[in-house]
Amino acid sequence: MKAKLFLPVVLTLLCAFPTFAADKRSVNKGASGAAPGKTANADPSKEEAPSCPVIDLSAIKPSKVTVLGGAALAAAVRCESGYMIPIEGKILYAFDGEGNAVWTHGLSSKVESLSPGLGGILYAVSRKTTLCMIGPGGKELWKARPGFSMDGDPVAGRDGRVFVRGGGKVACYGLKGTRRWVTDVDGQDTGLPLLELNDGRILVFLTKSEGGKSCALTLSPFGKPMEELTFSGTVKSAASCGDGVLLAFADGAIGLCSVQGGKSVSSWIKASSETRFSSAAQIVTGVFSSRTAAFLAGSPARLLYVNTQTGQIEAEARTGLNAASLRYKAVTAQGLALADNGTAECYSGEALPVWKATYNNSSTWSYMFISDEGFINFMGKDWVISSYRVRQSLSAGLDSQFKEKTAVQYYAFCSDSNLGSSDVYGRAISGKLSIEMMDDWKKGDYGAREQGYVSLLNSEISSIDMAYNVAGSARASSSSYYLTHPAYCQELFSLAASSQLASFAPYIARLMIKTSGSPLSLTLVKAAGETAFDADGSMLDALMYTAQHSANDGVLMAICDATYEICRFMGRNTFIRKGNAILGYLLYPQFSQRVHDYAKKTLDRLIDEKI
Repeated sequence: MKAKLFLPVVLTLLCAFPTFAADKRSVNKGASGAAPGKTANADPSKEEAPSCPVIDLSAIKPSKVTVLGGAALAAAVRCESGYMIPIEGKILYAFDGEGNAVWTHGLSSKVESLSPGLGGILYAVSRKTTLCMIGPGGKELWKARPGFSMDGDPVAGRDGRVFVRGGGKVACYGLKGTRRWVTDVDGQDTGLPLLELNDGRILVFLTKSEGGKSCALTLSPFGKPMEELTFSGTVKSAASCGDGVLLAFADGAIGLCSVQGGKSVSSWIKASSETRFSSAAQIVTGVFSSRTAAFLAGSPARLLYVNTQTGQIEAEARTGLNAASLRYKAVTAQGLALADNGTAECYSGEALPVWKATYNNSSTWSYMFISDEGFINFMGKDWVISSYRVRQSLSAGLDSQFKEKTAVQYYAFCSDSNLGSSDVYGRAISGKLSIEMMDDWKKGDYGAREQGYVSLLNSEISSIDMAYNVAGSARASSSSYYLTHPAYCQELFSLAASSQLASFAPYIARLMIKTSGSPLSLTLVKAAGETAFDADGSMLDALMYTAQHSANDGVLMAICDATYEICRFMGRNTFIRKGNAILGYLLYPQFSQRVHDYAKKTLDRLIDEKI
């Protein structure tokens, strides 16, 4: 069904909320220290930019210089373990915020782009034809060829899936590299990225327009086309946030497209008369809170902090930057860091300047990143990273704003089923359906059938979790179907482990502890190893608990295998923190020689993996 969006809603919003621009959280002070008392219709040419000391980096030596084995091939990607940079020579570097190389890992091919996934996972694209998933420790975990030339960066989904597009198609891959679906979407506007709306559906911008107004198509996470949208103007930039997709229009207006009641709607819009932008803005999301975004436009650029839920302008400033040539934008522990070809500036949560720096024109470097620790790091074309300290000290208690994405279910598309298993109706997932699901998980390309599979499986796994919660409490009055049918539960967790979805990992971890010593214990240990994704270490914690409460050699050896798979997938830091402790514990005297030998063999396997 085709929906005309934004046009009638725009008029309503502009009439109903004429005072949004005047209701600000704070107004910056000019150089004199007096509040200029700006209004939405004030003359922007009379505004004074807030002042702070300016550091000329071209006049000082770098704090640190690191020589690489080649030139950087893509912008740095932030992870909890550092800043990831692919370079020539097929090497991935991890740097800390001070420009120190933390580790390197070889790659099998030259990387053209690098994108973040869940829990420190990276997605790399080579020659536009090959998608590679790289674990948090830098190890290549799988490669896939979608069969088309990829345009733009891969987009990580909520439960471990990843979306790619190109050649008139959008495709989705699972956590272990099996293609889940591919959908034809002709006429994609590759100048705008794939984006995720607030309920998890994907927004694909199209090249076609209606009366000069941009159009887009939405897809469910399971590849099903949903709505065709027409916006109120020409969209020039866009970004996802928790409330939906933020839009910046060619005329300087900004707005939010969100899903409400299962439909995509215009939640709010601010006309160019309110933003006082004369051109499309750049967007930064998650600025000091999940519901604040920054918009930057013009030269010298105006900076607005906007509440993404209401559209209210919370703070503003005039910068010394050129928004059209912005080279870097990120939220750091110091503040919002922005940089163009010759200037970098940092702003606080009230849009006040924290520091400013100037440097040589970008002809000498390819990429840059600004760190929590107060360093600007330039990736030079001469194979050198030059790091300059621009902030001598950080305020006490100032924490990093960076957070890894965690895995969650697509609740809007996978609501709990009413077909729960019971003694009266039997199992909700029949034996025939279970075989069909397992076969599809292995073969891939099951398309929209997945939505039914995942809905049922989520509901059943959640019910098992609840059944064991009740069984261990005073509320337990009678055994549920799940407690009296362990073989069925084993089948369900085998399905969950084969689904290539990260969202089942928390259930597996919790139930390993709750069912330790039960018939379900071995199945859960094996499911942990097959899932392998363990961003918070909870599955390894549960494996240690199981090892401490089991005397069964079969279970203990399965713990070794699961530890190996998780550490291989999650990388060296995971092994050092938790995996090594589990395998070391299994060498204690109370365990059999058989278990000792298997634990030692597992350690040797991990060493051979060079994680």
